Amino acid sequence: MRSLYTCLVALVMAAVFCPVPSAHALSVGAPVRSSETGGFSLSGSIGYTTLDIRDEDVTSKSFMVKGAFAGGGRIMPYLKLGFADMEAGSFEGSLDFAYGGGVLLDLVGQESDTGFRASLDAQVLWSQSSEAGDTVDMLESQLSLIGSARTGGTNAYAGFSSSFINLDGAGWNENENGQAHLLFGVDYFMDYNFYFNAEAHLFGQNLLNIGVGYQF
Repeated sequence: MRSLYTCLVALVMAAVFCPVPSAHALSVGAPVRSSETGGFSLSGSIGYTTLDIRDEDVTSKSFMVKGAFAGGGRIMPYLKLGFADMEAGSFEGSLDFAYGGGVLLDLVGQESDTGFRASLDAQVLWSQSSEAGDTVDMLESQLSLIGSARTGGTNAYAGFSSSFINLDGAGWNENENGQAHLLFGVDYFMDYNFYFNAEAHLFGQNLLNIGVGYQF
């Protein structure tokens, strides 16, 4: 378990320093189906992503709160609320309101804590950033296929995603279809309810997301 955790942390650090061309990505976030049916989880996260649009380096930071409900039928809907900004060339946008949501659907699941799960995650996020009267709206959507397995207090997951983005305002009117990329993450439970999360997207998209959460 320790070696798996060390490997995932190394991958997260690689996402920060990896020099490959990048595009935007949304975090899948924590936890990946850790709650029992009827359970609820609340988590907070800090995220950093990068974009490459029209040969411009675009960066975005986010501070999000996520509430997830483990419904029946292997479905976990969730909502995201928080703040995000955007910097692109000479545009340095403010940190403004962001919101979105999605659903996690188990395709294959096991009832035991150490069982393997295959899940499909679909989500959208809208954010807005402003500078000197100019405003840019950003609409992101992402579809991910994820495999996860829990060993003791560690819930590791990996998979691949495809994301899409629309920028509108301040001279931007762009639709960007993201290439498929890999994602890696881990939920590390300090006890049955409280956990830490780290997630990285690699090979075509750069993302680093770190968070904490609690299961009710």
